[in-house]
Amino acid sequence: MAQFLEGVFSLTYWEIVVDIHGLLGMLLLILFGTALILYASLDKFAQAVRWLKYTLLALALNLIAVDLFGLYSYGAYRAADGPRTLLKSSPDTAWLHEILFEHKEMLAYAPWLMILAALVIVAIMGDQLKSKEARTLRFVVLFSIAVSLAYVLVIAGEAVLITKVAPLR
Repeated sequence: MAQFLEGVFSLTYWEIVVDIHGLLGMLLLILFGTALILYASLDKFAQAVRWLKYTLLALALNLIAVDLFGLYSYGAYRAADGPRTLLKSSPDTAWLHEILFEHKEMLAYAPWLMILAALVIVAIMGDQLKSKEARTLRFVVLFSIAVSLAYVLVIAGEAVLITKVAPLR
């Protein structure tokens, strides 16, 4: 236990920031799973729409928080002795910054916008979302959740690859 605590207390400020960023990213997976289960349960129990609305709200807020922590740690990434310098110093790793990092950076804004759209639909429609007439809107909600999850998984994969080569310290 002492060794664990020494390790935790020896983390640098930026390691703590990016660890929180990663922890929030892992929480996203739980929230996405919850949203998909609640979506599948819309006509199974009375409170499903309400719970889905609150789950989508938590998901949108978490996605925004992940983006904000990512933006905050961006300065350290671009610092003179930061990971970007290490990545760009070799032709073998330069593509990680030029392609993957830039792709990850731009793609990160789409998930919370899509979840926000799904949240607005669920919040406005309420229990009417269960009706046959709202089938198209239900599909839009499912599409938004599924595509946002796919984007988050791609972003996370790119982040892990970049971090393995050039960790932020």
